[in-house]
Amino acid sequence: MHQRTWSRRTILRTALTATAAAAVGPLLAACQSATATPTPAATAAAQPARTTTATTVAASSPTAAASPAASATSAPAVVRSRTLKMRVALATEEAGNFIAVEKGFFREAGLNVDLVTTQGTPGEVIPLVAVGQLDLFSGAIQAALVNARTQGVAVTIVAGEGALRRGNVFHTYAVSQKLASQGVRNIADLRGHTLAMPSDAGIDLLELQKVLATGNLTLDDVRLQLIRLPDMPVALQNGAVDAAELVEPYATIALQQLKAGVPVLPSDTIVDIVGDNFPISVIVAGPPMLNDPALLEAFLAGYLKGVRYYLKALQDSAARAEVVQILKNRTPLKDDALYAQMTWPGVSPDGTFDTAKLDEAQQLWKARGKIQQVVPSSQLVDFRYVQAAAKQVS
Repeated sequence: MHQRTWSRRTILRTALTATAAAAVGPLLAACQSATATPTPAATAAAQPARTTTATTVAASSPTAAASPAASATSAPAVVRSRTLKMRVALATEEAGNFIAVEKGFFREAGLNVDLVTTQGTPGEVIPLVAVGQLDLFSGAIQAALVNARTQGVAVTIVAGEGALRRGNVFHTYAVSQKLASQGVRNIADLRGHTLAMPSDAGIDLLELQKVLATGNLTLDDVRLQLIRLPDMPVALQNGAVDAAELVEPYATIALQQLKAGVPVLPSDTIVDIVGDNFPISVIVAGPPMLNDPALLEAFLAGYLKGVRYYLKALQDSAARAEVVQILKNRTPLKDDALYAQMTWPGVSPDGTFDTAKLDEAQQLWKARGKIQQVVPSSQLVDFRYVQAAAKQVS
């Protein structure tokens, strides 16, 4: 998938276009995301973003917080009325955000957070965050983040979100029933076959590289085919691809409902290969939020409360039922049977991850022409805000 680079002129043009569009309709309309097909039979309509009345929030003076380095523990100075607009994916790994809205954790932190969805790639959303058209966005770790920074777009990862964690590995690798019947049963047997991926410029490409290495294969030993996540179960079923990286709930749809494929390694084995808490998605902020540390920390405190409730739901049946209802309210996944069958996504419990994985991913992206230069992870990630927020909810 081609990754866009953005000049400052392009960023300004994007911001102006978005502002003009706001005059005739919402800037960010709800739409079906890459994880928006809940069952093989039908797709439920996405829930529209909810808009609420802004409440007051303590925020530090912009002049006192000229950079993240000066701000992670700054004291509130002024009071502003503010509603935050955050772009999210319609995916279950966004549960922390959905729960924080539905259970009022953001309100408890003094915020209203308007969760919206947009069409477009991270490369198209990042400039909107950089110029303040969006306050934050969450999504998969992509080379577009690095390309944005090298083009002077000052966006920063402030928290880890979805992650591959033992017991909650929501990825799996499977081959079609046809190939399985021909004896293709393990990673080494994938040589020369087509393998479906949602992107060839995300951090899951590093995951795939490590998985293939267990069968003495490289990325060049398989033929990557880019397919939207909701289309993978049927593509595997009808033989359009030989194998696929499947992400929940599509892994359950493909393997249990359609019987379209056979796994080639147990899901938890992926953690043995890539390491526990392997980062998949993140929360990203631009200069307006980074220069307002009290506001950002208030948001992250609410988010972490949502994450903790989600983790509780993995063990507690009453909390689980409540979270299922929240996810049904907020995503197109409406099928109770899928929630019962699927592996629920892992999330980073404290909002951090091993940034060495991001450095490693960049080396791979550069080798494959997805980025022109590597940016040290210390310039891409700042966990001080989420660490300060964690102290507020501990």
